[in-house]
Amino acid sequence: MDINYTKSQDSWQKMKRAGQFLQRQWFNAVLLYLALHIVLNKNISIKFGFDEGSPPVSSMQMLPKASKVAYKTTAPKGGGEGFSISNLTPVLSPDYGERKGIPRSVIRAKLKVCKDYVRAYAPIAIQEMEKYGIPASITLAQGLLESNAGDSKLARESLNHFGIKCRSKCRGCTCRNYTDDDVYDMFRVFESVYDSYREHSLLLTNAGRYRGLFELNPRDYEAWAYGLKAAGYATDSRYPHKLIQIIEELNLDKYDR
Repeated sequence: MDINYTKSQDSWQKMKRAGQFLQRQWFNAVLLYLALHIVLNKNISIKFGFDEGSPPVSSMQMLPKASKVAYKTTAPKGGGEGFSISNLTPVLSPDYGERKGIPRSVIRAKLKVCKDYVRAYAPIAIQEMEKYGIPASITLAQGLLESNAGDSKLARESLNHFGIKCRSKCRGCTCRNYTDDDVYDMFRVFESVYDSYREHSLLLTNAGRYRGLFELNPRDYEAWAYGLKAAGYATDSRYPHKLIQIIEELNLDKYDR
């Protein structure tokens, strides 16, 4: 009887110690479970007080007024599906809003973004035209198209309004990768939009393949638009058509005079 009683006591003590151990470790067990759940499911999201898709505050502070407005004018849901349009859509396709049932207020807001962009940067484009001979209408149209009226990621974060890439050896400049056409593509980071416009002028005047542009009439924006495509500025086959459409819809050729 004494032997059996001793064994029972030992078993009871072991169970008691096991229970105490589990009681102490339950919190660690819960953390382990959550960690495994995150690894296996990867569907837990954490919000830090800002809406997904909005740029950091530091980036917003660098934006001109036009770009700040652009962030607030995505089209509302319609027909059971959510959609949004580019700032340039009402310019490149004036009947798009009516065809898609987009509220006129949204279209007006998008057009305002484009017009605000032109008002903000037309003085720079005119200055560059007077110094380098590039039509201001062409410069503004390219800036609008390449930067989505100042609202592209490249324009917002790097103040690069023309999609200007780094040279093969980037000395004295800052570059950043945006995985545009290739993971090794590096784009220039500018300290101001003015610097971006100046680099655009230098790119066209210094690169040999654009030399023929400066033999064209500086007020013939159509010839310049097709000349840029022929010289290899963009791969989009409709690039000249888009530039001409932007110039004519926003009356940018008045700045060439």
